[in-house]
Amino acid sequence: MIEGVEILEKNKVILDLVETAIRAADPLPKILSMKDDILSGDYRNIYIIGVGKASRRMMEAFEGVRAKRFVVSREESPYGIVAGHPYPDENSFRAARIILDLLRESGKGDLIVFLISGGASALVGDYVIDLERIKALTERLMKAGANIHELNRVRKHLSYLKGGRVVKYTEADIVSLIVSDVMGDDLSTIGSGLTSPDATTFQDAIEVMEKFPVDNEIMDILRNPGRYGLIETVKEDEFPHERVKNIIICKNSDSLQAVEVRAKALGYYVKNLGTVVSGEARIVSHRLFDEFEKLQERSVLVSGGETVVRVKGHGKGGRNQELVLSLIDRIERDQVITSFGTDGIDGPTDAAGAVADYSTRLKAEGMNWMDYLENNDSYSFFRRMGTLIITGPTGTNVMDVQIFMKN
Repeated sequence: MIEGVEILEKNKVILDLVETAIRAADPLPKILSMKDDILSGDYRNIYIIGVGKASRRMMEAFEGVRAKRFVVSREESPYGIVAGHPYPDENSFRAARIILDLLRESGKGDLIVFLISGGASALVGDYVIDLERIKALTERLMKAGANIHELNRVRKHLSYLKGGRVVKYTEADIVSLIVSDVMGDDLSTIGSGLTSPDATTFQDAIEVMEKFPVDNEIMDILRNPGRYGLIETVKEDEFPHERVKNIIICKNSDSLQAVEVRAKALGYYVKNLGTVVSGEARIVSHRLFDEFEKLQERSVLVSGGETVVRVKGHGKGGRNQELVLSLIDRIERDQVITSFGTDGIDGPTDAAGAVADYSTRLKAEGMNWMDYLENNDSYSFFRRMGTLIITGPTGTNVMDVQIFMKN
């Protein structure tokens, strides 16, 4: 239960919808329903490799299965290590070496079950450049406003495993169970496409670097990959589909649909925009609110996706908190809004997001709330308001959800 949120009592029904969205994206029951079929073959050895924010939770489905296991996640696991996110750390590089060793150890007659979820691009540090350079590159691209597709085009082409290259290191059968955290559920973008074919090229990565000129030295690697031991990502016509299966088991639309069903059961009219939210948080927020204002009383607007923040200030916050903060002066009586990350983590903070209603607006009017917005300091603002959404790690990651409600 989400507790301690200081909004009007009648508006706390929105927290029920937040919890509904997160529960709908829980990968564990979905894996349990298909586990027996996945493991039904006569395999010599079974390897289960979990990478991403939800991998610890996903691994729980395989308790009691005789297998070699490894998890790299943001949470402690008896089978692996905790690594860095959103920026890789030393454990990220250690994890990549362990995964490479497991792949090389496996072979024909073996099964590898990959449990893939968002965050794998940072958690698995299989990069040709060193830790400090990939951290700096990732941070600069994110702060410059690069979206996840652009960021991963670069990361894939500085990697040994991503972009489908996992299949180059083993002849084992592979089944990847995937929790999608990207728009369009693009397999080649989730976790930088460890086990899926990839259509992007080194030239695509170069074009991203030209759009966001943050580290010109990287250009030499992208223009001369062979010199650094890199090969192109694996394309569709060479991908071994006969032995590699990729299955998306959870996605953002699952959460949105669950919110819609729950809100209707509570007596609300619901407009579900779908997984459509992208772009800069403080701009997208107003487009959503324009749609929200058109709705009748006792209505809910729900949407999903993932925004970006152009960081110009020195505060602390995340894209969801910034989205809500940018709308503070538009909230009217009987309205309450929230935006949150389904993984329980919004940017470099311990909050999933934030919620605000008319009482929040009244408090904000006397404290120069625009200063917090301009300093990208939404976390400090909502901590003062008492309206941060704190869930802790949720065991899933299907991007963000926005819920705007009229009571």
